Amino acid sequence: MSLQTILSVAESVGINDHKFAGQMLSRNMRISTSEILTVQPFGFTLKPMNYLLYSQNKAVLSALRVADRITEQYLNFASTGWLNYIAYGGNLTSVQIAATLVQTGSTGKIIILGSLPAITSTAYIVRAGDFIQIGRYAYIATADVQRGGTSTVSIPIHRPLLAAVTAPTTPVIGQYGTTAALGGNTYTGITFCVIVKDYPTYALTPITNDSFIAWDGSFTAMEVVL
Repeated sequence: MSLQTILSVAESVGINDHKFAGQMLSRNMRISTSEILTVQPFGFTLKPMNYLLYSQNKAVLSALRVADRITEQYLNFASTGWLNYIAYGGNLTSVQIAATLVQTGSTGKIIILGSLPAITSTAYIVRAGDFIQIGRYAYIATADVQRGGTSTVSIPIHRPLLAAVTAPTTPVIGQYGTTAALGGNTYTGITFCVIVKDYPTYALTPITNDSFIAWDGSFTAMEVVL
């Protein structure tokens, strides 16, 4: 579990999902901007809790030691107290979500979702800020999308699709759905594939018959885009 355990007991989680943009201020104080097109990876800063008992967390330390800053790990928000970050805000049930299919026409910053349920046209398929995962990559909806009366809906997302949809695919939306195999395992709900960039050291603070693990900083992790 390693990094997932750190996420589960983190005191805070910092998130970077910004565009890579440049700004220039001219001599007459006019600002101009430009966007540098990148894969716009997610970045996470996990501030670990400093009161983990050493005797109960040797396995966690061992797993972190093995993965270190080299091996891909997986952050699943649906199984932690941070569910609110990826929680689904639309009107579909988990069963209805499982029946939907991402269509092969999805491209750029648009996900086309089909096999929609027979629900009222004003029901929301997604709300702005909802997460949709296709394969190993997650995307954030940038607008509310209602069911409407057509067979598919177009969902605008915050970054371009990172892998082509070559066959209709069941998505993961928020805390619902099962991911593709990631590192040999599947997960329920939105899951990020990351590598640790900054790995803090730890000290042991003695208590009776045990020690607390105290970290000297935060874990920072970056999404792996293949």
